[in-house]
Amino acid sequence: CLNAISDTVGRPTPPPPPSTLGTFLLSSMVFSRIVVTLTVLCCAGLNTGVTSSMAPNKMAVQGLAGDYNETLAKVAVKWAAATYCCGTLGHGCDDWSCPSCDGSMETVVFSHSSTDANGFVGYDSDTNIIVVAFAGTDPLSIQNWIDDIDIIKVDYPPCSAAGLDGCKVDQGFYNAYNSVQDDVRSAVASFSADHPSAKLYVTGHSLGAAMSMLAALDLSDQGFLIDALYNFGQPRTGNEAFVDYYNMKTINTARITHHHDPVPHLPMESWGFHHEPTEVYYNEFSTSYTVCDGSGEDPKCSDANLLDVNLVDHLTYMKYDFITNYLKCKL
Repeated sequence: CLNAISDTVGRPTPPPPPSTLGTFLLSSMVFSRIVVTLTVLCCAGLNTGVTSSMAPNKMAVQGLAGDYNETLAKVAVKWAAATYCCGTLGHGCDDWSCPSCDGSMETVVFSHSSTDANGFVGYDSDTNIIVVAFAGTDPLSIQNWIDDIDIIKVDYPPCSAAGLDGCKVDQGFYNAYNSVQDDVRSAVASFSADHPSAKLYVTGHSLGAAMSMLAALDLSDQGFLIDALYNFGQPRTGNEAFVDYYNMKTINTARITHHHDPVPHLPMESWGFHHEPTEVYYNEFSTSYTVCDGSGEDPKCSDANLLDVNLVDHLTYMKYDFITNYLKCKL
């Protein structure tokens, strides 16, 4: 096991041309993290599950609303992690047997090969909760990386329908959500009809966090009550006019960021993008957090960091290791 991994690591990599240096550095960081994780998994014989020092009581999630609630975040991060076992990414999401699949969940998996959109809509009978969750970026998928750095803005039609002008969203994120929109709406409608008193939560990580925001807004426009949107490492999804439209919906939102995670800084504000509130900013070891102001771009939170290049912070939220979870979903 170690010899095979060492052979792979030992292969020389030609230096990249200057134009691709940034991409090369990010890819190298991801690759190094994968190698370390594979070493641990291989030498441990794959006998241990992904664990976290945080073990929330799922029953405590029921009925949460309003102010930020860390109990809900600790549960939502596992829902987000479970999406890496969905569709084209891995296995274990459909029968709820994945490393982060706690309790019991009846799931409807959605996936689109062209956009690499993956996730699930599920119903948890223990807590009477409907969950909509979207997968983040596959470190091995070039298409998702392209989507994540797409800076082309397109019109967001629901704004015009509401009499508002100027709403723009990232083309890649919007296309990704639209590719599974019908599946998401159908599954939510079905579960809601069967369980009319169930609460509805939406979550996602990375690219999936952007899609989760679009989904929460879309489902709200369809007449569904969103009890909370809690997501992790979300990139900026639209412009300030789009955020104004989102804020009109008064969705209980926690946009959770982690220390020097670079993804929440993309696409850049200078390109005309803006974050929605409310950011909840965690320190390096996720031992404390700050509930940021209502601007979406609080200079005392993630925006306070002049240089955020720690991809490990993007792959670890609430002390949960997304890359280890992802690799176990692939095996």
